[in-house]
Amino acid sequence: MTATAMTATATTATATTGTTVHDVTLVPGGGRDPIAGATVDLDADGTVVAIRDGDPARSDGRFLVPAAVDLHLDNLAERRRPRATVRLDQAAVIAVLDAECAAAGIGTVCIAARCEDAPGKGVVVEDAVELARVLEDLAPHLACDWRIHARVEVTDDRALGALASILEISSRVAIISVMEHSAERSRFASREEHRAFYAADWGVSLDEVDRILEAKAAGGTDRESRRAEVARLSRAAGIVLASHDDRSPSDVDAAHALGATVAEFPLTIDAALHARRRGMATVLGAPNAIRGRSTSPGNVLVADAVAAGACDVLCCDYLPFALQAAPHALARAGVVGLGDAVDLVSTAPAAALGLPSPAIEVGRPLTAALGTVSGTTFIGTGLWRAGRRTFRRDSGAPTARERTPMTT
Repeated sequence: MTATAMTATATTATATTGTTVHDVTLVPGGGRDPIAGATVDLDADGTVVAIRDGDPARSDGRFLVPAAVDLHLDNLAERRRPRATVRLDQAAVIAVLDAECAAAGIGTVCIAARCEDAPGKGVVVEDAVELARVLEDLAPHLACDWRIHARVEVTDDRALGALASILEISSRVAIISVMEHSAERSRFASREEHRAFYAADWGVSLDEVDRILEAKAAGGTDRESRRAEVARLSRAAGIVLASHDDRSPSDVDAAHALGATVAEFPLTIDAALHARRRGMATVLGAPNAIRGRSTSPGNVLVADAVAAGACDVLCCDYLPFALQAAPHALARAGVVGLGDAVDLVSTAPAAALGLPSPAIEVGRPLTAALGTVSGTTFIGTGLWRAGRRTFRRDSGAPTARERTPMTT
């Protein structure tokens, strides 16, 4: 049978038992160029059986892209506190946040379990352990694949105990990062800038910020031994270790010596490039890409880092909708082609975590997001994970461009 005949046979089969997605701009992943006006055929199990080129003029403005893999989502504390006197259950917030992330085209979400006490931020160390329990119960019922990113604050004397409890409870820990939010390792250029930001962020006085910083300094006397213990626990569990807020090549070297394979939010291009020379995956925030600036003045910009070859991965940080929109923003700005930009949020983070690639290929179950891009927002209409459609949004008039045969 010829290749053409094989494709025709597969297409006919999917017309009666599977799903066909018509007239989309397909961005397959793996650095491959987009295909405008493409048609993608799936069999009944959601495996891609054919990818057919079409007429670019018929492309309807929708994109089919690999589902995003987010290494770092840290907005749970804020979502749990919609009012100063209200604190919602984690399960309720995760259930709604799951729908938001699915609509944003994110297939895998690594939610931050913050192993620290930071009352000014609404963070208590017990919540990290409770989150591990919540996800064990909820994860099988959610649209996205929810994992834990354990963020361990080495200035906190209860952080190691929380990490050990999480590792005992959870089967879903994908990454552990070593944090040090001391004035000495600040992401800000000066102590005054550091104080002013946290006073505004926490809604407290500068005097209260100083009190918290002093407590961190006192708790940080054992920070090096704690850092080593975090690394030991990650090795023993076979979990990816990440550094955080590296400012200099020497910071990167210290993290690499501990076994870190991911450099999260390097603060300078020099640090980011040095991490890549060390074979570490560098991670920056997607909000930075669509806003064109960092929350900390003077820190590295995503566009500059991508242009310099110093950024491997984008994470949503605190804005899920930014993740799938960021590649389009970078491509529109001429920083990088869309095919390579999409890898920053999908195939590259999957590789950094050791997860299966979500690249869209014939013979593989579809793990992808379908949607349109409006300005700086990705409006998702579909999410598939391993061939199963876990999210669908219908809007406007019915369309025949995406057909799923009915069964009776």
